[in-house]
Amino acid sequence: MARTLHAPTVDDLTTLHIHDRHTELGLSTDDLLGMYRTILLARLLDLKIWSLNRMGKAPFVVSCQGHEGCQVGSTWALRAGHDPVLPYYRDTGVMLTLGMTAEEVLLGVFARAADPCSGGRQMPNHWGSSRLGVISGSSPIATQLPHAAGIAYAAKLRGEDKVVVSYFGEGATSKGDFHEALNFAGIHSLPCVFICENNGYAISVPMTQESAVDDVADRAHSYGFGGVIVDGNDPLDVYAATHQALRRARAGDGPTLIECKTYRIRAHTSDDDDRTYRTPEEVEAWRKKDPLRQFRQYLIEQRLLPEADEVAIEAEVKAEVDEAAKRAEAMPFLEASTATSMVFARPVRPTRGAPEGADVSVAPDTGAGSEVPLDDAGPTTERNVIDTIRQTQHDLMAGDERVLVLGEDVGPRGGVFRATDGLTDAFGRQRVLDTPLAESSIVGIGIGLALAGMRPICEIQFADFIHSAYDQITSEAARLHYRSAGDFSVPLVIRAPWGGGVHGALYHSQSIEATYAHVPGLKVVAPSTPADVAGLLREAVADPDPVLFLEHKRSYRLIKGLVPDDPTFRVPIGVAAVARPGTDATVVTYGMHRHIAVEAADRLAADGVGSVEVLDLRTISPLDVDAIVASVTRTGRCLVVHEDNISFGVGAEVAALVAEHCFFDLDAPVRRLATADVPAFPFAPPLEEALTIGATHVAAALTALLDV
Repeated sequence: MARTLHAPTVDDLTTLHIHDRHTELGLSTDDLLGMYRTILLARLLDLKIWSLNRMGKAPFVVSCQGHEGCQVGSTWALRAGHDPVLPYYRDTGVMLTLGMTAEEVLLGVFARAADPCSGGRQMPNHWGSSRLGVISGSSPIATQLPHAAGIAYAAKLRGEDKVVVSYFGEGATSKGDFHEALNFAGIHSLPCVFICENNGYAISVPMTQESAVDDVADRAHSYGFGGVIVDGNDPLDVYAATHQALRRARAGDGPTLIECKTYRIRAHTSDDDDRTYRTPEEVEAWRKKDPLRQFRQYLIEQRLLPEADEVAIEAEVKAEVDEAAKRAEAMPFLEASTATSMVFARPVRPTRGAPEGADVSVAPDTGAGSEVPLDDAGPTTERNVIDTIRQTQHDLMAGDERVLVLGEDVGPRGGVFRATDGLTDAFGRQRVLDTPLAESSIVGIGIGLALAGMRPICEIQFADFIHSAYDQITSEAARLHYRSAGDFSVPLVIRAPWGGGVHGALYHSQSIEATYAHVPGLKVVAPSTPADVAGLLREAVADPDPVLFLEHKRSYRLIKGLVPDDPTFRVPIGVAAVARPGTDATVVTYGMHRHIAVEAADRLAADGVGSVEVLDLRTISPLDVDAIVASVTRTGRCLVVHEDNISFGVGAEVAALVAEHCFFDLDAPVRRLATADVPAFPFAPPLEEALTIGATHVAAALTALLDV
């Protein structure tokens, strides 16, 4: 059971605070007055924002009223700017304690360009500031918790004395990310403090319908560490628990889950009507336990807050808030042209679909990603694809201690395809990290590692199982740079074996590229040759953006080729390659079908049917539009071949581009050759064969196209 320091009682403010509780906690008079002033600032700032809302100037409010005690009390125990913090959207008091000003909070409310959290891209209260050590947060609940675990793992790996503190409401404890993060933190005894601000409601759903246990803190025992329950309306109780948890974490004794029993006095947000699910009597009962009133009473009874000082502090804080609101409202919005900027930390192609006049700048080419022709790359060694992946990861880890690999069975087992075989012996279990079977946490922890300055390579055992991590990939990794106005980037690589032809059936044969290529902020690559595997994997690890690195399973041991021995050999992301030159038609393809298309083109050439060019995209997103247009303009015909379903796939995108840019150069309609719209390849060999696109199918489609 969780240990209870103090829990809220039914008593009101009649209880006298005669006992000096703060001195034994090491808190000075200045500390207490500072805490009081910050709680008061959070309250008056919140009231000001509600006033602005009623005037139509603040379209959306997330209230912190009632939570200020647990927010300020806990944050006061941290080493501000040293201990990384991952708040949630109600944590105004946390941010003010860490050093954010009232004006900066209001810049977010007004969505002004100077908003330090997002530059007006996110709704108010989506906190983030690298200056303050606060990781950019999003709207989905609990997604920040695996990030906290990843950051803490990096701190432990590097021997730092940082403790990572994450905040969330009790509603987040129903999410898988909560359980996966706490499980990982417990397994590795990470320096984490998880602080739950339990106000009893997930919007309108009461705790009794959220959880089968009364106390969130009881869950900590399931993950091998302690849980503590405190009165969230008493800043000193919260400070005491947090201080002790931080000390334990810094001493290497692992994480703590602190449950602050509190209450939100106002509705969930300005869009919520809390009268539909709670009574005025309930709200009034909790108002008597208001943390501001309770803490003020403690200070008065300890003779630390004379009436004159109380009046002066309140007048000073109110003036500060009023002036901050005036200044923030007068600040400008971002220029409209910046709406399409900062999607990537290193954009390699202009933003497609951007309106006229928008910022579509591309990062300057430093030369690091310039492709070197294989003939000019120096000494080479013949390898198959899987050996190349293994060797390249080895070289990357040997050359940069920030690189580590994590995933299911990647350790001594060496991965189910042996892609990490031998890496544990070379670099140890801390850098070749076997994880629980929980894809969301693999990616979420990887995001945290990346935010901490590491260069993680996450292996998803089969691409078919990556969808459990969809929220982490699309809501977090892909959006962090954009939503933080460039304040954060996520240099993360997610390796995923994909594709059919290996007798893997529905859940071991999927093609996922189109789903993830649709996500702005995520780069998706699909190399076909061993050399491209080596060059693109190095480039992906060096890239400041998240990269989904797809490896066709059928190519692992089937495809061999020369690989440069030079460990600096790179292939740029976003650049297609002509796998076979031709003059009469272009096949646009990628992955295993590069080789199948080349085989088909060679057959046609041998039969004197025509000269076919094969363009290997190599990068699915962002597409090399210039290379596609140049090739089709030369040949006048285009066939797009891929293993993914025919509808809404990469082929549809390429066909649309060709129709848009090459219409007057075409000698025939653009055609697609792809798998039928079925979930994936069936298990029975005849059924799998019926859906497989081989060289004969490609040759037949090309012959028909050349006959037009």
